Amino acid sequence: MSWKTITAEDVLGEFTPQEQAALQGIQGANEPLPGLLARVINAARGAIRAGGYALGDEGTVPDQLESDVVAIARWRWLIAFSQLQRLQTPERRAAHDLGQARLDAVARQQLSIEPPTPGRHPASGSWGSVPKIPGRMERRPQAGRER
Repeated sequence: MSWKTITAEDVLGEFTPQEQAALQGIQGANEPLPGLLARVINAARGAIRAGGYALGDEGTVPDQLESDVVAIARWRWLIAFSQLQRLQTPERRAAHDLGQARLDAVARQQLSIEPPTPGRHPASGSWGSVPKIPGRMERRPQAGRER
């Protein structure tokens, strides 16, 4: 898996050809999409940063969050125009809500994010790594006693 840049074409690709034709018929409907998408990407990157995970190149998101970013951008775009009300389906709203919940989970470290550089461990460490603070059950040498 990798990190990628999501474009307005990726969001438009989520619509059927008939829906795309209807969108083209609404004057100015496509103009706010790039800016709206940039804000959603920045919000996703903010959630990643808040979770303590490393960020990839500027403007990129991990593949595992691509569908969430697209769903959030699509829904916010659809609700920005009253003419697009018939495209505001319950399924699209549910996809938006799920995407937003996943970003919230990333920020709370309940959903791990793949590192932008392969082989680099996430901020949470890796299974079996050496603990930084010794636990109660670990043997520690005592002062004045040799083993």
